Amino acid sequence: MKKILILGGTGEAVSLAEQFRDQLDISVIYSLAGRTRSPTLPDCEIRQGGFGGVEGLTRFLHENDIAAVIDATHPYAKQMASNALHATTETSLPYYKFLRPAWLEPEQAPWIRVSSADEAAEKIQGRFGRVFLSSGLNDVAAFAALTEVWFLVRSIEEPSPPISLPNFSHIKDRGPFNEDGERALFLDHKIDVLVSKNSGGAATEAKLKAAYSLSIPVIMINRPKGAMESIYDNPLDLVRQLRKTL
Repeated sequence: MKKILILGGTGEAVSLAEQFRDQLDISVIYSLAGRTRSPTLPDCEIRQGGFGGVEGLTRFLHENDIAAVIDATHPYAKQMASNALHATTETSLPYYKFLRPAWLEPEQAPWIRVSSADEAAEKIQGRFGRVFLSSGLNDVAAFAALTEVWFLVRSIEEPSPPISLPNFSHIKDRGPFNEDGERALFLDHKIDVLVSKNSGGAATEAKLKAAYSLSIPVIMINRPKGAMESIYDNPLDLVRQLRKTL
């Protein structure tokens, strides 16, 4: 039985692991970084923690006789995607990147597009006072210098280390969210701008719909650029291609 490695941490990765196991009769190793303390996991072999860069991942692929690698990590997991591409090139293994479709920018309310959290902070300075910071805990430090701004921060886990913002409130919650609930959140906290990454997916899209309905501007951090070969946004297409490969 052939063995594949799925680099996961997303709902799509869990679904792919279960589809590959059921439809292709292969052995799946599902790997995730381990940052989320209570992740959703597929029914297969689980590996948690880092590999040790490209060298460590390359060694893991050799030692475990991996036949193919599926990268279904978060769209903003740029380092892991880069390591996976380099390691599979080094080992001449098939590499497939699953990337959920990005959200579409509304023509009637164009986003304020930025390339990083630092640039998002620059757009907020002197322009907005109450921010819904929905771009992830890893980027919080970029906004720490905005001492006159109040932030609403939402995350799946409790922040660790503590949030380094002078004025904020934190909400621990996990999607999917609905538009009515998100609209109430904006109104209750008097939010005047939303900061988000273009992660795509249905679980957190409601915040964009709520912002649009309330005419609240959106600062959107663009997806990182990466290699464009072997990228799939449809799980069925990926399953079909992997069947041909294996």
